[in-house]
Amino acid sequence: MRKFFGKFVSVTLAAAVIAMFALSSDDKWCSRVDKAFDESALGSFLNESKAGYGRYATGLPGQAASVLADSGENGENGENGGNGGDVGTKQDIGQTADTASTHRATDRDYEETDKISDGISVEGVYACGRLTGIYEQTEGVLVVNTTEVTDEDGKKVNPADKKVQCGDYILSVNGRTVADKEELSEAVNDIMKEYDERHEDKSTVNIKFLRGGEKMSADITPVRMDDGRYYMGIWVKDDLAGIGTITYYTKDGRFGALGHGIGDGTQSGNLLYANSGDLYSMKLTKIKKGKAGAPGEIGGVVYFGKKSHIGTLDCNSNLGIYGQLDGDELSEYAAEDTYYPVAGKDEIHTGSAQMISEISGKLEKYNLEITNIDKKATDTNKGMELKVTDDRLIELSGGIVQGTSGSPIIQDGKIIGAVTHVFVDDPTGGYGICIDEML
Repeated sequence: MRKFFGKFVSVTLAAAVIAMFALSSDDKWCSRVDKAFDESALGSFLNESKAGYGRYATGLPGQAASVLADSGENGENGENGGNGGDVGTKQDIGQTADTASTHRATDRDYEETDKISDGISVEGVYACGRLTGIYEQTEGVLVVNTTEVTDEDGKKVNPADKKVQCGDYILSVNGRTVADKEELSEAVNDIMKEYDERHEDKSTVNIKFLRGGEKMSADITPVRMDDGRYYMGIWVKDDLAGIGTITYYTKDGRFGALGHGIGDGTQSGNLLYANSGDLYSMKLTKIKKGKAGAPGEIGGVVYFGKKSHIGTLDCNSNLGIYGQLDGDELSEYAAEDTYYPVAGKDEIHTGSAQMISEISGKLEKYNLEITNIDKKATDTNKGMELKVTDDRLIELSGGIVQGTSGSPIIQDGKIIGAVTHVFVDDPTGGYGICIDEML
């Protein structure tokens, strides 16, 4: 995993801090986000309704969104997160929505893995419901968009136009591997300066990138701007963060969360190729109540540091994100949580159920009504339709809000699924995924 302890992690919401290849890194300790979306940013707010897909009730970007969240304003400096080298960072994260199908890039083969059990029968799990901070690093450097740049002579050009596109992952420059946007910027500038110093008649760099899992290459002519640095006119990001809910974990600490995956947060709507990922503890700081036409959201401070590390992600799929809880968290959680039998799809029925969530600041059960079950749903994230009937939750948040994707659903003493969507036109309604799809 790349080193990021002890300095500002350049991620906010869906859109990590985006660099156009020569922007200096921000060394602040935390970043505050006061709004979830900026409609003037790339893409548009996807106003889906119950008649459409509903909105993913999570704090991460997604395939259905076609939206790039505003990165917000940098806040005041945070505090040191530990002693003797155990230094952390913290980041105040306001929530976005719309996470959809994604997968983990394993051993660079980019084969999708959908299920944690992989055919192994799972008879019971611990229902969790805890909120968690989620941090993921991309495989390569993700292209968000291309743009015009102004060279040192005042001429506007778009060097990367039709060379790369939104959703591509840049892997190397002239054979030099790049893992993040800083390395990408350094590689481009080092190569161009070498050309200048040797007075070579060269003006292009060759980049290799992934598009839809296929390796491709392109020659791009970087532009020297009036600051003396070279730019390719590509907006990029290399990580993202958000808030979601852990659905369940097994006795050996394997967990499943969200009930859907993590998209790349760009207009392409592509899946995220993730190099690594982690879960961290968080402190809930705000709840924005949902109302018709405006899904609610939660926000919180996520502490990125060794002492606040909860678990490691090793799989993102369209059915959820999966990984391994740290030993301390497993022991602590298992001492408090209830172990439930797993309900098969045929055991789920319309009627009363309960949702477990930490949205109030402590784990509580809230009453739901399962209003419809689609056992043959082509979209497995919407296997059941649900309605919040608990006045406490309606008063607290308006119903289902962004950040609660993955909240486990209990019926007849068994875990039956997890919350995945909220209806835009009715925050008390939404969709859920059946638990046997997640396992």
